[in-house]
Amino acid sequence: MRFIALAVAATALTACTVPAAMPVADAPQEPAPSVLLARSGIIALDEHDSLLAFGSPMQDVQPRLEPILGPVAIQLVNEDCGAGSVTFDEYEDVTLLSQNGILVGWSTHSASLRTDAGIGLGSSEIELSAAYTTEIEVSSLGREFSSEGFYGLIENGQIVDLWAGTSCVFR
Repeated sequence: MRFIALAVAATALTACTVPAAMPVADAPQEPAPSVLLARSGIIALDEHDSLLAFGSPMQDVQPRLEPILGPVAIQLVNEDCGAGSVTFDEYEDVTLLSQNGILVGWSTHSASLRTDAGIGLGSSEIELSAAYTTEIEVSSLGREFSSEGFYGLIENGQIVDLWAGTSCVFR
């Protein structure tokens, strides 16, 4: 009988385990800095959350955007743009256009960048027209749109090119 009582006690003790520590939930993380595409410049979503407007000196724009976008990958100058000589600072997701050291435009080549209405490359023509008053015309570039200061091209019902401000597009 004593053997049975000891066996029951031993079984009960082995079944008793100290619960593992509960994992501590990670503290909510701040969203990574990013940018929003604006018709009048580019919005840096960082600790300042501010518009870097067309007309801003590039010496002010670049230090604000490089922590978000990384360094300029390529810098080119095109003397043959209709607006005159334009400098292109190409980052991974967006190209900034400047003239005489002043931000004058941007174009994007990344579906990850969006406007405040969520419009970007890959958005449908229907989404674009719902977000902004949009005019579409057929040009030598294809189906070209103008939407309240945003411009670009639509192919097969989707935005494939998007820019604002000064551009260097040959029609």
